[in-house]
Amino acid sequence: MLLSAFMAIIALVSFPSVAGQATASFRISVTVVASCSVQTQPLTLAPYTTGGAATGTASPGSIDVTCARGTPAAVYLEGDRTMRSQSGVRMAYELRANGNLWPAGEAIHVKGLGPTAIHLAVSGSVPAGQKVPLGDYEDTAVVRVVY
Repeated sequence: MLLSAFMAIIALVSFPSVAGQATASFRISVTVVASCSVQTQPLTLAPYTTGGAATGTASPGSIDVTCARGTPAAVYLEGDRTMRSQSGVRMAYELRANGNLWPAGEAIHVKGLGPTAIHLAVSGSVPAGQKVPLGDYEDTAVVRVVY
């Protein structure tokens, strides 16, 4: 018991360190850079009767742009707004983003919301009076986000 008490007292007593010590500090930094990403869903237009009335959207498409918070960006949908048949015949179409006409070459300006995507609902139509042969027409437009 006496030995246990002695060991308990020794455990509570601190002894000076025999080694010296040195300290220093170092800086930690990061640069937050602008960044954006884009996701798309395809657009399908309603069937068109050659030379007939305008048609609208059968299945809307979408463009979702995600940019670092506060990053200003311009969203372009490249192309000349014409679809082509397999034989090369052209057919004009129009696009709208969130209900507003989106002419070729024009940008939609957005500001990044961080992890929350900016959603652009894309719809379209085929203008009336186009006398084109029967068949399937398509176009592939490239979404370009400039930030």
